[in-house]
Amino acid sequence: MNKICFILAFLPMALSAQSPETVEMYNKGVAAAQEKDHPTAIKLYTKALEIDPMYPVAYYGRATAKMALKEYDEAAKDFAKCIKLEPKHIKANYYLGYCEMKTKAYDRAIASFTKAVENDPDLTKAYYYRGYIQMNEKNYEKAASDFKKTVDLDKENTKAYYYMGKCLDKSGKKDLAKTAYASAIASDSKYVPALYENAKLYYKAKDYNSATEAFSKVIAVEDDNIDAYNYRAMSYLKNDQLEESAADFEKLVLLSPDNKNAWTNKGVVSIKLKDYETAADDYSKLIELEPTNLSFYKNRSVAYIQLEKWEQALSDLNTLIDKSPENGDAFYNRSNVHLQLKDQSKACEDMRESAKLGFDQAFNYISGLCDQ
Repeated sequence: MNKICFILAFLPMALSAQSPETVEMYNKGVAAAQEKDHPTAIKLYTKALEIDPMYPVAYYGRATAKMALKEYDEAAKDFAKCIKLEPKHIKANYYLGYCEMKTKAYDRAIASFTKAVENDPDLTKAYYYRGYIQMNEKNYEKAASDFKKTVDLDKENTKAYYYMGKCLDKSGKKDLAKTAYASAIASDSKYVPALYENAKLYYKAKDYNSATEAFSKVIAVEDDNIDAYNYRAMSYLKNDQLEESAADFEKLVLLSPDNKNAWTNKGVVSIKLKDYETAADDYSKLIELEPTNLSFYKNRSVAYIQLEKWEQALSDLNTLIDKSPENGDAFYNRSNVHLQLKDQSKACEDMRESAKLGFDQAFNYISGLCDQ
């Protein structure tokens, strides 16, 4: 969220009919605030209010000093007192809303920001923060409307375009969301959140060519963006661009060595590329990360079979069958491995068990294998 821009330096010197002592204390408070000596400013504004408790600008000054010290609860109380004395004080309503937002009094904050824009319809940040609260409360249409008002007043507000895009996306208005993201990117071509969400829209629409191009723009700005590499890798995979997908998954696991999903997809791509050595390594890493996941042993055994590494394949199939004795597929594969290892008896035994468990292909080989 944007940092608040305090206006302490622009507090007016007192020109009203207050007593000279009140004016003197107030003006000293303004001077201390201008020097960013906020504790002293608070003391001086308090002295002014002790003399004249009906002095709205002193409440306002003390509130801004407290806000500068992040004493939001106490600042809100003073802004409220200022407003009670001067209901149309635009900045007091706005800053009261800001303090209420910081203390998570969101309903009150929305009401205060609303009063601020009623008094000044051009108060850009009041729309922005009201929209931000509405967005976090999942009132996406109202939030989008506030962000639209923000960018109408401030056409270079990149974040407002971005948040408007997110709210429109959440409201199911994908085309309008794309337009909002495009405006954010036009405002700042290196603003990664907008680049990333825009790319995700293409991915969700199954426009994988546009998605790869859009995620490439994210990566060009942020070369260590794990999510962008993952989405681009998946987009390449969806397009059967296997070499490109493999390269992205390789980069992804370098950036995130314990990323199980990345290793899983990398293994799938390695198998599709018939790069069985790499696939075996991929599934070995997955077994290290999750030793109880039997699918990893199965897939590594497939890679070992393709590499004719029969002993390693047998070891994985033994583990798989030990943990999952109803797996007819595993018995079938182990039968073939025993056959390659010249153990006809065990090959026959496993093929019979595979058939018994209902694995259809086993029935085609029992007679030829077991009658010899």
